[in-house]
Amino acid sequence: MVTPDATAAPPVYQGWRAVPDGLHTRTQLADLDLPRVPAGLVRARVQTSDWRGKKVLLDLYALAESEPSSATIGHLEAARRRAGGGRVCGGCGARPDRPLIWVNGRHLCRLCTRIRQLREFVDKASAERVDVVRWARQILADRPAVVLRVQTILRPPAPSGRQDASPVALRVDAVDVAGRRLVDTTIRTAGPRVRAVPPHAVDPDTVAEQIRTLLATPVIVTWSPSEDTGLRRLYGADPLRMPVNRNDLGWRVRYWRGDVDPDAAGHFIRRPAIHPGRADRMLLLIRRMAATEIPDGPS
Repeated sequence: MVTPDATAAPPVYQGWRAVPDGLHTRTQLADLDLPRVPAGLVRARVQTSDWRGKKVLLDLYALAESEPSSATIGHLEAARRRAGGGRVCGGCGARPDRPLIWVNGRHLCRLCTRIRQLREFVDKASAERVDVVRWARQILADRPAVVLRVQTILRPPAPSGRQDASPVALRVDAVDVAGRRLVDTTIRTAGPRVRAVPPHAVDPDTVAEQIRTLLATPVIVTWSPSEDTGLRRLYGADPLRMPVNRNDLGWRVRYWRGDVDPDAAGHFIRRPAIHPGRADRMLLLIRRMAATEIPDGPS
């Protein structure tokens, strides 16, 4: 067994999630069902915040180096009577060594608290799915409306790893809500001698009328709000007057899928939706969203 070096400075952990099992504050040891007291040196410290939000640095002791407190069995029985049901989880009946968490009128163990939080997040995600389903139905009802995918093509990274952020071409793919292909082309944005430009890329002027007609459509769905910015600039739009696309699909698909990551540290999050890659697949997602059954209620 390796004995900790008493002369070494104790490590400092940033937040409770970083603290390994087996390390406790003096108060945590005293709050155990069968309380204990430190009998060794401070083995670590944790930087955290108190109930007022003030940063504090707390000493941590090894559970293996602690000893039973001086409380007699009589004292412990009296403490249990005073606690009532405060040592039994109201969710699963667990009786942990450590204190339970008071949640909405019930004492819960850490697992039941986590399950409750996840259930609340799932209910919230379900309610938010309703809004994006209604949005999808409105998009399909709008005439005209188009689904646009603009992919920026960059030069390969330099040997140093740096990459020029200026695009050499734009891959443009668009369909209307009936599924008809409107545009399917790659537009050169750099000179013809730039080797990174795809060989099939066309000059911007050759598709100018087609692209300007597309960008004039009242309702345009893109994956991200700024996806069509480069295309609009290429065709002379004033950067200060470019409309903000409120019909971005990416976050709505994320909310519609509702794929909650239960292992995310600190709080639950939805996993990002994977880009479908083409405009027709984006339209397919919109159709699936619109076909989702939702609870009856005002639209």
